[in-house]
Amino acid sequence: MHQDKKREELEQKKEFERLQQEELFELEQEEDLSTIEAQEDEQNKNLEQTQENQPIENEMERAKKRRREVIFEMALFFILGVLLGVTVKTEAVKKITIGFNDYQINKSAQSYNIDELKEKIDQQMAEQQALQQQAAQQSQGQTLE
Repeated sequence: MHQDKKREELEQKKEFERLQQEELFELEQEEDLSTIEAQEDEQNKNLEQTQENQPIENEMERAKKRRREVIFEMALFFILGVLLGVTVKTEAVKKITIGFNDYQINKSAQSYNIDELKEKIDQQMAEQQALQQQAAQQSQGQTLE
């Protein structure tokens, strides 16, 4: 039992030390917060004073920024216009070239020489007649024998 009491006493001491450490930590945090708040207040006051002293410079800077923005926007509109113009021109050229000569037949397809065709047909007919005559003569020669 004696050992149990010692353990309990040790545990109580540890708990007491933990509580003290937590309290110290909380106090330090509160002090840190108060110092941070004081620093922020000083910075805000300094910013307000500098802003009050420089309203003219701010207005001039704003005017310069507006002018830059206007010039930048105009440049973007110019680039957009150029791109749209190129696109429209390309599409127009496509439409014109696609339908330009579609209704006409190419002359290469129409170029038949009728005289040559007649000669070829006559030659073919003469060859066929010659073959038929030879075949007829051979058949007559075979029947006579």
